[in-house]
This record gives sequence, structure tokens and C-alpha cells, in this order.
Amino acid sequence: MRLVSRELPADDLRAVDRLHSPGVARLLRAAHGLSPESIDLLTSMAERLRAAEGALPDPAYH
Repeated sequence: MRLVSRELPADDLRAVDRLHSPGVARLLRAAHGLSPESIDLLTSMAERLRAAEGALPDPAYH
């Protein structure tokens, strides 16, 4: 198993700290260091949740 540093680079950390939503910041911190496959799964789950809540899809990805 490959271990990945859980520390965010300083620039990324400053960007996360500037977010107005503590929940989104928490999600970004939790996702940091995950494999590309896990990031894809997390994105897919978020898209499903958006659909379940009746939110429009993110136009940047469609």
C-alpha cells in the first residue's frame, strides 16, 4: 500500500481556507491524497447527490 502525505501544499491550504463553506473545505481536506480512482468515485457520488437533491449538473463537466 502506498502512503500519501495528508498535508496540503501551502498554496492549496490557503485556497481551502478562503472558502466560505466549512463543509466544502472539510470535503477537500478529506479528499486530498486519494488516488485518481477514488477522486473519480467521489465526484460520481457528488453528481448523484446533486441529482437526488434536484440540483442542476455542473456545467463545467457536461
